[in-house]
Amino acid sequence: MEKIDVICIGAALVDMIAKVERFPLDDDEVFVSDLKILSGGAAANTAAACSILGLNVAFIGKLGTDDEFGRKIIKDFEKVSVKTDYIKYSDQHSTGSAYVALNKQNKTRRIFAHSGAANYLSQTDIKEEELITTKLIYLSSLKNLVPFIEAGKIGKQYRIPVVLNPGMLIIEQKLDKIKDLLQYIDILILSKHEYATLFNLKNKKFSEKTYIEISEELKQLGIKVIIITLGKKGALLIYEDDSHISPTIKIEKIVDTTGAGDAFSAGFMYEYLLLKDLTFDNLIKCVKIGNFVAGKCIQKLGARYGIPSREELEQFQKKF
Repeated sequence: MEKIDVICIGAALVDMIAKVERFPLDDDEVFVSDLKILSGGAAANTAAACSILGLNVAFIGKLGTDDEFGRKIIKDFEKVSVKTDYIKYSDQHSTGSAYVALNKQNKTRRIFAHSGAANYLSQTDIKEEELITTKLIYLSSLKNLVPFIEAGKIGKQYRIPVVLNPGMLIIEQKLDKIKDLLQYIDILILSKHEYATLFNLKNKKFSEKTYIEISEELKQLGIKVIIITLGKKGALLIYEDDSHISPTIKIEKIVDTTGAGDAFSAGFMYEYLLLKDLTFDNLIKCVKIGNFVAGKCIQKLGARYGIPSREELEQFQKKF
């Protein structure tokens, strides 16, 4: 059987992205100047990005049985060569969707996610015989932790590294509850907002020293690598007793930040699989590639249209 580079597990949704001049107030209405309907979902975005970068990728998630949104998701996966054989289907729940309002003025966004069938991925949907075909397991943004914990257990049993990019649906469940999942994670990638929420740091300014100290609690759970994306400041890497902040790439124009974290994860995993050795210097290179892919992503509308080609990535790699 052909070895898969990455299996991404989580939600595949359809995103409805509306461009607005401002966000509405209570009992208010705003004009939508442009509306796009695109395939999305954090784990699905990362799967597509990994495949565009040249990795051999499969996706595990749950869709509604033969509904319109589900058919679109499958079609868009097939366009970028993501394997869909492991996708599960629900007769009771329809394919999920997300409603995104994108502020044209300041590039911020508001997201309302209806997970639909995605959140009903079950423990029994996670098949050992499927996961053992991969070099890397990637988990992202699913409120239901049960299938993620099962995937983490299989990863540990077969020594397959497990990467988690949690998203707020997991983070808002609080640290005590998600420790059952975190104990199976090797690499944790999360945003500054997610990190601050997890450790109740909302009113504190970013401090590399503080984040390093706080991260000891995560290391004690067995997490080897911690990466905190910092927006314009880049990304903080914490590994063993070392840390490093990698800056972002130069951005010509930010169009849409949707999917930036998903793109970062794809770039990071691409380089991680290429270098193989888990050294601090290699991890810095992985973070740089993550920043590059995320930086390219946010210069186009939607989470998948700005992902660089493998050739663009290789040109960037030559710089360092």
